[in-house]
Amino acid sequence: MKKILLMGILSLLGFCRNSAPKNPSFDEQMRIFQELGFELNAGTNISDIKRWDEQDFLDEPFTLMYATLGQTIEREPWTPLTDKCWDFDTEAIEDHGSYVDIIKNLERITRGELVFTNVKDYVDIEEEKAWVSFTFNGKNYKWDLKIDNDWVDPNVFLKISELTQEHKTKGKYTVFETGGQDIVIGFESPESLKEIKNKTGLKISWL
Repeated sequence: MKKILLMGILSLLGFCRNSAPKNPSFDEQMRIFQELGFELNAGTNISDIKRWDEQDFLDEPFTLMYATLGQTIEREPWTPLTDKCWDFDTEAIEDHGSYVDIIKNLERITRGELVFTNVKDYVDIEEEKAWVSFTFNGKNYKWDLKIDNDWVDPNVFLKISELTQEHKTKGKYTVFETGGQDIVIGFESPESLKEIKNKTGLKISWL
């Protein structure tokens, strides 16, 4: 009885062992992600995910598929595979519009909870000057950003994350380190993040 009670308490606290299957097949990984709400957008299909060898998905269970689900199809109009996450290359600041794209994608993955309007930016690598501005919940924001060649200023993500705290949104931004120069950003409630981590074993944390 004591053991059962202890497991129940640990489960509530989120400490129980995850239920991710060992050595899951591609189809099993896909099924689990779909059960977790990773719906494919119109104009995309399973073949768009199979851009890597199937063995790669087996070698990196859930990790590779999670990152791939955050990408776009490899043809025009470059439709995102899902709106549940976004695989972002941190070396992607090239010119005007780079931070506009970031804000728009951060809005997209909230699936309607956060809406940014009047989004503008300025990026000049040689001049070492960058900023992004937008309107959110009736308030205007403009943030100066650092230039480091074509690397993103991580403060843009931290500042956006602070807005979710300030406005007490149901969802919050999450981040998953892939081990490369890309990161996978999501937007989840505490309950949905716990379920994703339990069923996939992915080490996703709050941004």
